[in-house]
Amino acid sequence: MENLIIHQDNAPSHRAVETQLTITIQLGAEILKHPPYSPDLAPCDFALFPKLKAELKGHRFADFEELQSRAVKVLRSYDKSFYRNIFNQWVHRHERCVEARGRYFEKL
Repeated sequence: MENLIIHQDNAPSHRAVETQLTITIQLGAEILKHPPYSPDLAPCDFALFPKLKAELKGHRFADFEELQSRAVKVLRSYDKSFYRNIFNQWVHRHERCVEARGRYFEKL
């Protein structure tokens, strides 16, 4: 595979020497470093949680199960275009990260 670049987060299993050797030697790919704190690259952080948090704000829940039930109901109420838009944003954000070679930048 030509010019294969793998971008993954900083999970311990991704940083493991064996994983990195497999990617670079067996796949012949380049590993694109992931910025240490990158909520702008995580769909839950940049899109899903803020919207869900706004929907749940001001509500009191009797217990965790009630909160969980309400959150699931809210998430299921969003149509496919909402999730498609998040996916498209996520792709764009990763393209920008690749262009910046994993360095920090502002304003996606």
